[in-house]
Amino acid sequence: MFSKDMLSKETSQKNQVQENEVCEACGTIVELGSVITEDDTQLVLPFSGPTKESVEALAEKYIKAAKARFETVEITVDYKEVESTIESEVTLQFECTAEKLIFEMGLSAI
Repeated sequence: MFSKDMLSKETSQKNQVQENEVCEACGTIVELGSVITEDDTQLVLPFSGPTKESVEALAEKYIKAAKARFETVEITVDYKEVESTIESEVTLQFECTAEKLIFEMGLSAI
C-alpha cells in the first residue's frame, strides 16, 4: 500500500516532468529582448479595396483606435492605385515599443 506522502511525492514528480515537457515542446522559453527591440516603434498597416472611400473607411477604424489609446501616436497615410484597386499604407509611429506591442495585441478587437 502507498502512504499519502508517497502518493503526493509521486504526483509531484509526474507534474514536474509534464511541466518540463510542455515548456520544451511549446518553445515558451524566449529572451524578450530577442523578440522586441527598443527602437521597434513603427507599425505599417496595408489596406486595399475597390474604391478610395472603402479603403479610407477601413483605415479610419484603425486610426481612431490608435488615437484613442495613444494620444501621441503619429500617423501617416499613403494611397496609390494599382490596376483597379486602391491600396493604402497607414504608418503608426508610437513613442515606445511597448505602445506598439500593446496596440498590435489589440488588433483583433478592431
